[in-house]
This record gives sequence, C-alpha cells and structure tokens, in this order.
Amino acid sequence: MEVKEAIMAILPELEELGEVDFEQYSPPYPNLLKAFLESGKKGLPEFERFTESTVGKDAVGRVLLSLLQYLLIRYRRFEDYSVVKPTIKVFLTLKGWLIENGLGKDWNRVLGSFIGYLVSMLPLIAEHEDKDIALAYTKLMENLTREASEKFDEDYYYELLERVNELKKKIMEKTNAQE
Repeated sequence: MEVKEAIMAILPELEELGEVDFEQYSPPYPNLLKAFLESGKKGLPEFERFTESTVGKDAVGRVLLSLLQYLLIRYRRFEDYSVVKPTIKVFLTLKGWLIENGLGKDWNRVLGSFIGYLVSMLPLIAEHEDKDIALAYTKLMENLTREASEKFDEDYYYELLERVNELKKKIMEKTNAQE
C-alpha cells in the first residue's frame, strides 16, 4: 500500500501533504487505510463513515493524531519545511474532529502538548512565505496560543504567546518598511 496515497485520499484538500516523504511513516490501522484507498472514496467524512462501519470511529482520531506526530517528528528531526504548513492544517483538522465529536478534553491535551512545536515553526513560515501568509499563520498561532494560555494558566503558555506576538510585530514592521 502506498501510505501517501491513503493519507491523500483521507485529506485530499491538504495538497501540501503531497510534498511530504512518508517512507518512514508507520500508520495505525494500515489495513484500514489500504481498504479505504481501495474503496475509491475520498475525504475525511467518507473516511469517518468507513471507519465507523469497520473498526470504529475512534480510529479517525488515532490516524489524525499519528499523522500529526509523524509530521512533527519530521520537522524536529530533519527541519523539513515541507511539513510545516501541513502540520498546522492537520492540527486544525484534528481540533475540529475532536471538538465535533465531543472530545474536548482530548483537544485540551493535544493543544497543551503540541502548541509549542507549532509556535517554533512560525519563524520558518515568516522566512519562506510572503507577508500576508506569514501574518495569517501568525494570527492563527496567536489565537491557539491564547487559547492554551487561558486553559493552562502556566508561564510556559504565556511565554509562547509573547513569542508569537513578538514575531507578529516583526513581520508587521518588516511589511511597513517595505511599503
């Protein structure tokens, strides 16, 4: 089975995943992914229906979480920029799926565990993307980091929020200087 093809069948709207090297990815439920790929169906809602009728809906969350972890490992180990935007998009997809399925406590754990990694990606986005995209991602991270700082009243999350705001300020200053 081609893992990349299966992931792309589940999340076809995340075209950036096509640039990611999945050779080292060992997904949970490989037989499920293969069966879904062979079914010819596409999209997360279809995958959710497919898993519900086979191994259970929880498999969707496990697959999304596993994919997020893999992308983060590639980023941390290889500083692979091709995973940066897909990581953030998978993170948001996982958030939506968890909240939609009444798993807010699980979302809180995911947010608390991974927001620092996402914030660490922002300087790369600012370096590689145009100002509008960099600002959009920075504002998104600002909102997510603010959510984390409000939920987990700990210095770490306030420091992350401060880092995001500093980067946002630098991007805006750079933008104003160029205009």
